[in-house]
Order: sequence, then C-alpha cells, then structure tokens
Amino acid sequence: MTTSTAATAFAIPAAAMGRAGKLAVGLLVWLGLGALAGGAALVAKPDGSVMQMPLSWLAGSPFPDFFVPGLILGGLFGVGSFAVAVMGLRRWHIAPFLAFAIGCAMMIWIVVELAIIRGISILHPLYFLTGLGIAAAAVSWGWPTLQGWRASRL
Repeated sequence: MTTSTAATAFAIPAAAMGRAGKLAVGLLVWLGLGALAGGAALVAKPDGSVMQMPLSWLAGSPFPDFFVPGLILGGLFGVGSFAVAVMGLRRWHIAPFLAFAIGCAMMIWIVVELAIIRGISILHPLYFLTGLGIAAAAVSWGWPTLQGWRASRL
C-alpha cells in the first residue's frame, strides 16, 4: 500500500498545546522579551554602558565590543523565540523541535558567556533555567509529533 507525501504529512499529529506546549510558549515569550531588551541595549550602546558591562569582560573573546553579541541575543533569542512561540500557537509540527533547539542554545550561550566573562549575575542562572525549562517542556510537547512521524516512516 502506498500513500502520497501529502496524506502522510496529515497523519502526523499537530503539536497539541497541552500543559507542556503552553509552558514552552510562555517561556519562549519570556526569553524573547528579555533577549530583545538586552540585544537592543547592547546594539544601541556596544560599549556595554547601558547594561553596566565593561568591555574588559570581552577580553579573550573574538568580539571587540558588545555589538555582535547584541545582534545574536536579539536576533536568535529575541526574534527567534517569538517566531517559534507563534509557530507553537499555530500548531506547526516543527515548533516543539525548534523550541528544544532554542532552549539548548540558550543553555550553551550562558555557559560560553560565563567562560568568557568569568563572572556571574542573577540573570545567568535565571536564563539558564529558562533554557532548560523550554527544552524540557519541548520534549514532552513534541513527543506525540515525533511518534507520529516515526510511525509514518514505517
């Protein structure tokens, strides 16, 4: 028995918004707000003065100032988080998997940042836990979609 690609795609369940989906979307919005604010502050004043961050923190990094890190923060974690949250609200199949990627990327971002600046603020564990929460919720949220996809491949 053969099925068309379109028919197979519809057999895969959409990403239902249950508790895990709602938690992931809520955390993505939280991350997006913080990342857009932080990214805008760093791009507006790449010397770090708006956020009271000295340029000496970037010693040993590939960045002369906070402009590029601000673009990454605002773009990937700000705009990206909002885009994935919208995809989740629209029940796109890919949303939980992108949410998982953003959550993991946030945790990596924090670890690398701590290695570079060799200092810690209250925001580091807060946003690391936000990334962990997004990734953990995304696993539960996306599991039925993954199972449906795997079943359609058999």
